[in-house]
Amino acid sequence: MESNFTLTATQAIQAILSPAVMISSSAFFLSGLNARHSTLVNRVRLLNDEKRKLIKELIRQGELEYTENVRFLSVKNQIDILVRRVWYIRNAMLCHISAAIFFVMTSFAIGLNIFFTSPFIRELPLYLFVLGLLLVLCGVCFLGIDVLVSYRVILIEVKGEE
Repeated sequence: MESNFTLTATQAIQAILSPAVMISSSAFFLSGLNARHSTLVNRVRLLNDEKRKLIKELIRQGELEYTENVRFLSVKNQIDILVRRVWYIRNAMLCHISAAIFFVMTSFAIGLNIFFTSPFIRELPLYLFVLGLLLVLCGVCFLGIDVLVSYRVILIEVKGEE
């Protein structure tokens, strides 16, 4: 009887730790997203500082030279797109943080199955795990949108598009 309990306990520990792979995956994804978020925020700050300097120049002189005017419009458009990108990355980060929470809750729900036998608690881990996976999918979709939008910023910078 005791060896049967040990086997059950071992299986329970294995089941509880299985979502840990997804927790690690979400944390790894968050690390990359955090780096991207920081880079974007810094870029927005630098461009906003450049925009303020151009506005001061406009106020001081009454008008900007042609090249400064083109640069001002380019900076303004880049800031608009970069702020949207920061929003997408923020959403991706929130999705992955939420997913990690759901994966931790999955582990707890698996542990509850040891002590309780109600049908709801028996199915709860699956629902929590699937919700976590859906949040990972949403986070990846937000990242994909960011990648698509990022190309537009490069076009503005290189070609001077407005």
